[in-house]
Amino acid sequence: MIDLAQVCALRPDLAQLVAQGPAALVARVLALEEELAAVRRQRVPLGDSRTTHAPPSSDPRPKPRSERRKSQRRTGGQPGHPGHCLEPVAQPDAVVRHPVHHCSGCGLDLSQRLADELIKHQVFDLPKTPLVVTEHQMECKCCPQCAAVTRAAPPRGAEQPTQYGPRLAAFAIFLYVVHFVPFQRVTDVIAQLTGRRVSEGWIKTCHTRLSAQLNPFLTAVTRLLHAAPVVCCDETGFRFAARRFWLHVCCTAALTLYGCHRRRGAEGIRALGILPAYSGVAVHDHWSAYFTFPCKHGVCNEHHERELTAAGEAPGQAWAATLKQILYDGRDLKLQYHGRDEVIPPAEIAALTARYESAWRARCAANPEPPITGPPKRGRPARGKVLSLLDRLRDRQVATLRFLHDPQVTWSNN
Repeated sequence: MIDLAQVCALRPDLAQLVAQGPAALVARVLALEEELAAVRRQRVPLGDSRTTHAPPSSDPRPKPRSERRKSQRRTGGQPGHPGHCLEPVAQPDAVVRHPVHHCSGCGLDLSQRLADELIKHQVFDLPKTPLVVTEHQMECKCCPQCAAVTRAAPPRGAEQPTQYGPRLAAFAIFLYVVHFVPFQRVTDVIAQLTGRRVSEGWIKTCHTRLSAQLNPFLTAVTRLLHAAPVVCCDETGFRFAARRFWLHVCCTAALTLYGCHRRRGAEGIRALGILPAYSGVAVHDHWSAYFTFPCKHGVCNEHHERELTAAGEAPGQAWAATLKQILYDGRDLKLQYHGRDEVIPPAEIAALTARYESAWRARCAANPEPPITGPPKRGRPARGKVLSLLDRLRDRQVATLRFLHDPQVTWSNN
């Protein structure tokens, strides 16, 4: 127990508060809590991958806990999973016989006796020199009648006196494009595996040649995405050569189209070539540039979940957890009915929509409109993250709940 008289003698400011009564002490405690909260907000980032669109790699340490809800399934492989192991082959490429010469018991010579049983162990490994050199010999013949020389045409892929084959080229492009291995390291890997070092220029030539051959494929993917009833869209920023670029994506469960562009907005989306002539439903986040295109729109509720989590961490924002649970309940309804190729009953949709609107209205008491102070300024007034989220949930309610009405519209754009 503290000695109040001693503390008041050492701290005249506290003695003055004690003299003013309990109300002054409570007011001082609340002020100190607010100051502490302000300091914590300055030290902690405004959000992480749980509550913003930032990638997990930018999160502070330690990593935040996952927001994934628990299921009834155990961790690891599920019942019925076939599993995988290295199975022996019936016809090995090489067989090495290991004979028995003497009995391990009495030392009798067994070299002339036939084996009673063969125990097989198979080793799967790379050959010492995987490159196989095939020489193509084209005949040249001189006609005895007209003296014309006729030469056999080389097969496709063997036009030069020496060149690498298509399988090695495919392996180099596989490392460079699929696994993002730099050119120099690709040459190192191939040198270690084959004993021959290819040049970086050869890899670049293979990449250019392959890219040109993909044009019909890209045309086909674009045509199929235009015909898809629902597509998911997103964009991710990255830096290259000290400049900001954006990787735009438009996809379905079976098709994915990427496009790199300097702009994130409508110009970059238009350059991908899907939404300008698209008439289905595009599922995306609330990035305003998407709404400039005339197709129907659905909004990713995974983004809403993160933003509502951030809003609910502030005091007095219980509506955020309620609204997040409503969106989760909508996802459960979708799995329950659309997962069985059934339509969600209109009464279920109406009840959930009413809950959605009621939760949105509950935010008014917790988030009053900010007063307009000072002279008017150009542009839209700043409203903060919470009010901006609420505006979007109000103005884009149809797009937010479209997944309930259309079985093909996904709950999120993931």
